[in-house]
Amino acid sequence: MFRISDESYERVEVILEDIGYACDIEEGYQEWEDVARSSFATVMDELDSNQFDMTCSAIRERIIDEYDNGNENYAKGISTAFYGYLRERRDYLDFSEEYDKPELPDDADENETEQYDEAMADFYVKKEYNDCVEKWIAEIAKITFGEVK
Repeated sequence: MFRISDESYERVEVILEDIGYACDIEEGYQEWEDVARSSFATVMDELDSNQFDMTCSAIRERIIDEYDNGNENYAKGISTAFYGYLRERRDYLDFSEEYDKPELPDDADENETEQYDEAMADFYVKKEYNDCVEKWIAEIAKITFGEVK
């Protein structure tokens, strides 16, 4: 496991603070989890894959801590909202991003080779980010809150 940055924990605090402002978290989590999704998007949509990965890990840690501290409704709401955000993010990326691997023609000149190299670098950045989103969808789905899955 990697070390989670202090900035990632700070981002989680910003997200949860925003959820507290936007939602009545004393209600059943089913009543507010859909509204809470936008709090994740506000903070996480502009992160690179490394920042995204660390922040997701910090969120997962916080969900488990909240549940372990007896805040079951809050933990389930955060988990459900985060899971919903991740699926929406994946759907957005699938719709708006181009994931076709670039191809270099056999007769490419130096300029085309440079463009290819740039396109490949961009492709790998997008793929890494998309893979990270998929990884966290699977990880958050594993959280069971004491129930057998």
